[in-house]
Amino acid sequence: MRNSHSIWLTSIIALTLIAFFAVFQPLTTTPRKDPADITKYLRTATAEGTFSPTSVPKELFALGSMKFYLYVPQHDLKLGLDLRGGMRVVIKISNRADFVYTLTKGITGTSEIGDKQSQLIKALSAENSLGKEATDAKKVRVVITEAVSGGKDKSSQITITTQPDSAEVATAQLHQINAAMKSVFPGQDYTEPKSTSIVVPNKRNESIFKQASEEEQASVTSIMEKRLNGTGLAEVTAYKQSYDQVVLEIPGVKDPDRVMQMLGKPGLMQFKLVPKNITISNDEKTGKTSVFSQSNPNMTVDEAIAASTLILEGKDLDPSSGVTTDPKNPQGYAVTFSFGNQRAIDIFANTTRAHTKEQLAVVLDDTIITAPSINEPITGGKGIITGSFTGEGAKDLSVLLNAGALPVPIKVVENRLVSATLGADSVKRSLLAGLVGLAMVLIFMVAYYRLPGLMANFALIVYIFLSLAVLWIFRATLTLPGIAGFIIAIGMAVDANVIIFERLKEELRLGKPLESAIDVAFARAWTAILDSNVASLITGTVLWSFGTGAVKGFAITLVIGVAVSLFTAVSVTRLFMKLMVHSKTGHNLSLYGL
Repeated sequence: MRNSHSIWLTSIIALTLIAFFAVFQPLTTTPRKDPADITKYLRTATAEGTFSPTSVPKELFALGSMKFYLYVPQHDLKLGLDLRGGMRVVIKISNRADFVYTLTKGITGTSEIGDKQSQLIKALSAENSLGKEATDAKKVRVVITEAVSGGKDKSSQITITTQPDSAEVATAQLHQINAAMKSVFPGQDYTEPKSTSIVVPNKRNESIFKQASEEEQASVTSIMEKRLNGTGLAEVTAYKQSYDQVVLEIPGVKDPDRVMQMLGKPGLMQFKLVPKNITISNDEKTGKTSVFSQSNPNMTVDEAIAASTLILEGKDLDPSSGVTTDPKNPQGYAVTFSFGNQRAIDIFANTTRAHTKEQLAVVLDDTIITAPSINEPITGGKGIITGSFTGEGAKDLSVLLNAGALPVPIKVVENRLVSATLGADSVKRSLLAGLVGLAMVLIFMVAYYRLPGLMANFALIVYIFLSLAVLWIFRATLTLPGIAGFIIAIGMAVDANVIIFERLKEELRLGKPLESAIDVAFARAWTAILDSNVASLITGTVLWSFGTGAVKGFAITLVIGVAVSLFTAVSVTRLFMKLMVHSKTGHNLSLYGL
């Protein structure tokens, strides 16, 4: 039995030491990257988005090729925005209405598709309910699919997407879009969408719209995290708020304008074949795009984009884009890309094979990035995008391609900067309050419960390190309310010991042997401890499931703290008490507060 206790003690000590070294990292095999105070050990992020040590300490010792460095203990926990400072951005998912028309006689040929797209854009711009401003702001999108030829033409589909404020506005737009369709396709048969088939995400009273909203939120959240992490901003916290909003908490932001640019872009990449009668030129020095059309001398860039035929979209790309050197300019930058499926590879190869000497425009969010001439067929599904890129611009484009385009239109409804100074002050005050509270608890336990209280204090120290280790392992974000939840959990851990020790006193007063009294005290106190902790776990789980932001931070630390306290209060404290029984001091009943 004594050997079993020794093994348990050794295991707990080892587990506590591992937790301490993992969380506080006083000894590392590489120069430490300090997330709490990034300026103390690191300099600004490099262009590649990595950090480089400035003041690397001398190695403590080496084992073969492995070097060890010694640091003052400092935590490696993931801090929330309120503790570290940064940006808080609230993104609202805008409404979207898709008007789908199926033509009885399909459209074939890139020039005809481009012509009909251009005509529809002009017709929609003239409609009062849509408005010229809405079209200029890229809030109306027209996509025409080419009919598949095979003996006779099959149907084409025309999808017109708008961003109405409500279902009523979308229904009004339907009548205007029908008028535009009749003007572009006079005398041609096509099916018209019904008002009931218009998808407007703000109709949340129906389960189908709720489900669509959740999927949209999850997709937007994932894409935004990828974009921000790709720019070198690590530890971004994203969560859903209400049915149509996503909250992003971005610690350590040094360039808010760049962040807003990355968030606001839809990220829709398109490869478009430019008609033969249109020439698109890009000035590599200024980045300015100009258009020349033989049939329309006054053609704008937007009209040229509308007249061009969509070949492939960014969704067909493999998320492996990267930054490289511009082949034409060794001092410049370019972005590599590759297609992620055989269908896209074949389409790209066939298009470039059939349209050599024509221009292929690379369009990002209705802006032409580049429009190179197709000199030869491009097979293998790989290519390179050149332009007047800066290093940062090329990096951002690469990030957008890898993260993917947003599935729905969005707008930023809140943008707030949180001072890092305020966060540091909050940390200091919270830690001071926690240390004072912990010291008072430790003193009380020893003063009132004597020897058992001292054992409980040792168990409490083990509890603190294990709880921090669990936070570190799961990369849970520690917030200011989270610190409050952690302190409350400490109180609950002590509360379990109080129940056990009071029961132990009763058993000792009845004259039971010390070891037997310890077993009975823990056994009979267990049900009360379990009931109270399970109730707290349920409360914390509910808060975590339905809460947002600060509430979630509080709930996470509360749940982790309660779960770990169940282990330490019952197993660790009991082990220490059992070990004391085997010592002479442990049998002195005056040390048990009797």
